[in-house]
Amino acid sequence: MMHSTCRTMIASAAIAASAAIFIAGPSPAQEALEFKIAHPFPSTHYLSVHGVDVWLEKIRERLGERVSFTVYPAQQLGKAADTLELAETGVAEIVVTPVSNHAARLPLSSVAELPGMFSDICAGSRASLALSQEGGLLDEHDFAPNNVLSIWNVSVPTYKVITASKRVNTLEDVAGLKLRTTGPAMDLTTRALGAAAVRMPSAELYQAASRGTVDGAVYFYTGMPPYDLQSVFKHAAEGVSLGSTHAAVLINRDIFQALPADIKQAFLEAGAETAESLCKWMAENDMVIRDTMVEEDGLEIIQLSEEQIRLWEERVETVATDWAKGLGEQGKPAQEVLDAYRAEVKKAGG
Repeated sequence: MMHSTCRTMIASAAIAASAAIFIAGPSPAQEALEFKIAHPFPSTHYLSVHGVDVWLEKIRERLGERVSFTVYPAQQLGKAADTLELAETGVAEIVVTPVSNHAARLPLSSVAELPGMFSDICAGSRASLALSQEGGLLDEHDFAPNNVLSIWNVSVPTYKVITASKRVNTLEDVAGLKLRTTGPAMDLTTRALGAAAVRMPSAELYQAASRGTVDGAVYFYTGMPPYDLQSVFKHAAEGVSLGSTHAAVLINRDIFQALPADIKQAFLEAGAETAESLCKWMAENDMVIRDTMVEEDGLEIIQLSEEQIRLWEERVETVATDWAKGLGEQGKPAQEVLDAYRAEVKKAGG
């Protein structure tokens, strides 16, 4: 097994070589600058079709044949948990990944997972984008230390409790359930509701539900069809926002800094436009997808009563404070990030 120091030296040398090529730019005899993009989603996933594909088309409109992209979906270059490292080491210059898949290395980015932070998905996306751009709090404390830069990111619709066989009508029905979560903030939310948190990537959820490893999940409607989750989850409790997460498009930082200024600008401008169009698509289609699963797959929607909504919200109202305190004790500026995120959401109208 290669020693970690040796791996780091090799990766650094490879990145330096790649960066040198980008600095020089292609000669007349050379082809376009080539980028590998890796992500864990199926090529038919909404983040691929309405996100990555749209972003690449916008870049081609701006830059023509000066750049070329090869996309490796569905964990082809590495497992979902290793996606961040692919960009950090330059195995893929660009990756797309839910930040919750890298909770230990991107701890402050889990601010988007906290319950009740926004009702407008685009407000959440704009807030995450503002804090993740170069020089922002999340960039400074999460992305820069991992040698990546966020080109753009987007929040997903707010989460609900979905279950395989047990109907959830009340808070008491949640007690003792094993629910799939995405990261530490959602773990706190799940435990506050009296359930057990079982963290795993979306790609493993179908099998886990089929085997009874989990009873349900804290999840969202748009994310179900790409993994055929409507086949195993038959109940959804609505009425309380149990958080979200955001998917980020990250590029190796050294390589990005070596790019010509107009290419960097094209990447970022196309990214901001794509994030806005993608969040709007999700906002418009989340309920459409829900209704389709109700009609075609027998998904049952349980609307929590006003009394239950109040009880659930009371249970999770201290989660954000607990999250900030826990990370603060580790020396992370979590309270500053939480305050800044809330301010950005408010500014964005959410």
